[in-house]
Amino acid sequence: MKKSARLSALLLCAALLSGCARAVPMSGATSATLPPVENQYAAPQPDTEQELAETVMLSLPSAVDGQLIMVPERILLPADRHPAEATVRKLLSFTGNDAARPLFPQAGLQIHQGGRGVEISGDVATVNLGANANLLSRQDLLTLRRAIANTLVQWRDIRYVNVLVADQEPGVDQDGMAPVGSLQATRNEDAPALWDSLSARASLENQDTQRFSSVCTLYFPATYGRGILSEARTVSFPGQTRRQIAVALLGALSAGPQVLTQAPPMPDLNALLAEPPLVDLNEETGFSTVHLHFLDIANETFINAGIPRSIMMAAITYTLGTFMPRLDGLKISIGNEQIEAIVPSGIYEGAGQQILFSGGLLRRADFSSFLLTNCTLYFGQGSDGLARVRRPVPYALAFNRRYLLEQLIGGPQPYDNVEGIRGLFPTGVTAADLMAVGKENDTVLVNLSGNLREKSQGLSPQQERELIYSMVNTLCDTRGTQRVRFFIDGQQPDTLAGAIYLPGEFLQNPEIIL
Repeated sequence: MKKSARLSALLLCAALLSGCARAVPMSGATSATLPPVENQYAAPQPDTEQELAETVMLSLPSAVDGQLIMVPERILLPADRHPAEATVRKLLSFTGNDAARPLFPQAGLQIHQGGRGVEISGDVATVNLGANANLLSRQDLLTLRRAIANTLVQWRDIRYVNVLVADQEPGVDQDGMAPVGSLQATRNEDAPALWDSLSARASLENQDTQRFSSVCTLYFPATYGRGILSEARTVSFPGQTRRQIAVALLGALSAGPQVLTQAPPMPDLNALLAEPPLVDLNEETGFSTVHLHFLDIANETFINAGIPRSIMMAAITYTLGTFMPRLDGLKISIGNEQIEAIVPSGIYEGAGQQILFSGGLLRRADFSSFLLTNCTLYFGQGSDGLARVRRPVPYALAFNRRYLLEQLIGGPQPYDNVEGIRGLFPTGVTAADLMAVGKENDTVLVNLSGNLREKSQGLSPQQERELIYSMVNTLCDTRGTQRVRFFIDGQQPDTLAGAIYLPGEFLQNPEIIL
């Protein structure tokens, strides 16, 4: 690029509030030329799965009086996953120091090995502990729940925390009859009242007449049958029997979400039941099975609502399985058909693969591939700006930067929460043109192929600007990212399509968002 053209591009970056205006060193002289940009990072090749050292706060028993206190610890966190699971693992493995004691070392606490240890959907985290947690007294288990919840809410995107043991809600009482629900952060001075309230409710004799309210995590079908999304809210229960709890949870699902915008209208599930829910309690194990018998018209009703049957089964099973204590599973029939297998078609992972339910028992763990959370993407909207778009995706991939860029390349989808948006990548660009993605400190490094540059030659300055900032703003919305540096075939050419100066680092640009 000629010097005058290069200077014009730099001035255009500044005029557009581009991050490269600060990333490129500016000369203090009056000359019209500028020194070259210092490139302190090499192009990633291949992807770099970097762990970053960071100080986190752990809720642990004080070495002085045993009350929960927040203790700083330096740990390694994965670059492309939410830090919640790594933080919980550190919390459970903490061995003690001058300030704090470990959490119940006699129990050998750990994340459950049989499934996904920490799930995140929306602002709800669900931690699944190994069976050893059942060795604790119910009061100690509540303290453990509080410690986990107090630790996880430090990540501002988490507000509610469920704690399961071996895929089940263990309950607050020894018989596992009373649920705890979704916890928020609790103070030490409030803990005795919380314990007294929960244990008193569990000991009441006439449980069918004792009303109570609890924060529950409800799982709703996502639009276009992609999976399920969570929403936590307070639910009122007319009594404490398992049947009453099941009916109330189905009623809360039927009322539909209050916050989620990407969910189809829910049918009245209780009205579709041929009879009230039946509960079988195994006297030897204390575990229960809930039987739901839906009318023949339920299949057609689900279809008319735009909800595949497999997704509805996932929503019901996840909702009841997360809240109801010691629930072994559900047995669900529609008309004369007992649901013993499903073949989901619209989900991200495992579409078209049959899921068999052993003994006809639907368990929460059977539907883990259905769980989604929203990621943030930026697409074009109108003639000169970007829209902030929320898209439901598998929760394990929602923090993966390569995956987010691939979603941008794929363009808008009907299940996005914003209509009238447009893709920004030129025709002929695919995920294969994303050569590598890395991260160094607070900078994401993106190595793109020469095909993208070739296909971008016909872009107008506005189109080039929108394309670059769709990537920059999307990546800067990920945790720990402040800037983005682009490479083409491992190098930093002067420009992508002729208008924006590419070397240097780009900062998030809120001014371009409509």
